[in-house]
Amino acid sequence: MGRSPRALIAVRLTVQTESTTSPERQVEDCTSFCEVRGWEVAGVARDLSVSATAVPPWKRPELSRWLDDRAPEFDVIVFWRLDRFVRRVGDLHQMIEWAESHGGKGLVSATEPFDLTSPTGRATATMIATFAQMEARAAAERVASSRAHLLTSTRWGGSSPPFGYRTYAKDGARYLEINPETADIVREAARRVMGGEPVNAICRDFEERGVPSPADTYQRNKSGKDFVWYPRTLKGILTSPTLLGWKTRNEDVPGKKYKKRVMVHGQDGRPIRVAEGVLDQEFFDRLQDALAGSTSPISRRSATPRTPLLNVIKCGGCGKNLQLHTTKKRRKDGTYRVTEKIRCLSRAGSPACRGYAFLPDEEIVTPVLRILLQDIGETPVTRRVYVPRAEGESRNPSEGADEDQWQFVPLGTTFTERWQSMGITEIGEDLIHAGITVRCHPGERGGHVAEIPEDFGERLAKFLNWPDRQ
Repeated sequence: MGRSPRALIAVRLTVQTESTTSPERQVEDCTSFCEVRGWEVAGVARDLSVSATAVPPWKRPELSRWLDDRAPEFDVIVFWRLDRFVRRVGDLHQMIEWAESHGGKGLVSATEPFDLTSPTGRATATMIATFAQMEARAAAERVASSRAHLLTSTRWGGSSPPFGYRTYAKDGARYLEINPETADIVREAARRVMGGEPVNAICRDFEERGVPSPADTYQRNKSGKDFVWYPRTLKGILTSPTLLGWKTRNEDVPGKKYKKRVMVHGQDGRPIRVAEGVLDQEFFDRLQDALAGSTSPISRRSATPRTPLLNVIKCGGCGKNLQLHTTKKRRKDGTYRVTEKIRCLSRAGSPACRGYAFLPDEEIVTPVLRILLQDIGETPVTRRVYVPRAEGESRNPSEGADEDQWQFVPLGTTFTERWQSMGITEIGEDLIHAGITVRCHPGERGGHVAEIPEDFGERLAKFLNWPDRQ
């Protein structure tokens, strides 16, 4: 006698309101649905405060774990309604492909009449998903329209106000006004920059004096340290048109990962004023000239990180990521001397770490790869393959052979052979997926130490699950 199908109940909810179906009700209805059909409930994957439009099933915290490691434990996924499961047609199609490649698993709604194992059922499901996507798109358009209206009004949008300002309530909305305390900090920094003082030096002085930073002021400080001022943050404050009282927004910089603050203009093409300016226009213009001509070494984030083995190499002193830093010094003849070092992100002189620094190739890439090849180079590379139970076989808990299961299939190559044809960036991706990190110490302090989990091969095999990733 064949075994009873095992059902995984998938529950999802973006925001619970009076008009939404509670997670408890979803579980109750899905459980009743399974009982009527004689299905065994293998488990419940609850993903609350998760948008189906923004997060597909395979990226949700609970459901993703079932779809990955625990796939052999169920035969069908049951959800209360299709829009509780997916809202994008592409996501639905990808889940159908996933179900087919994992032993022909079923996808079933407890409240809607369709069967995804038949062509008619697939067409019905696609049509429902299309309407769900249209509904989500309409909701997104309404939100975008509301935000666009708010952007061109003199009201404040609700996030933390710009440094130098505070909000106040009026007619059920919030507006900006100058905050005397933080505005004085901004004006002091602006005067000192105009006097030729480097931004870095101003930040150090603020920290020594215990001047609250924006993170302290808005209670967003996650560093565990008080009064930490970053040069990039202070320069961003001093260059923002918000200091003139204009409404601003973030705008992408072409080819860059960071954003810049730009003024918002109304339908008449004029900038929108939302408050009195902390600085006047003449002083602000002279401040920008001073900042543009400053030679203070304020770091800029690279559009494409060039650190070899980023997120693999860790500081042996504090455990933080090591990153590549480039310094450029001008010689008397007009040429530049460029120096590259991989160093710890800890601040120089920090009591938490000595701030180790290494030469990129000689002291990081070459020795790290040599250590890893010695430790795991001869290990076979495998990929994980889903093997369903043969149809018609009975379920015998004492034997694993007649159950759905994962198998690790050798690819016919070792790690050494695999990495010979790969660049350092691709090797780094392998190491990240395998969970391998390297604690980097100077030679006089013992050298580098590789931290290799016992299941590193299986971790990488999960990433290599599909043939196009081999």
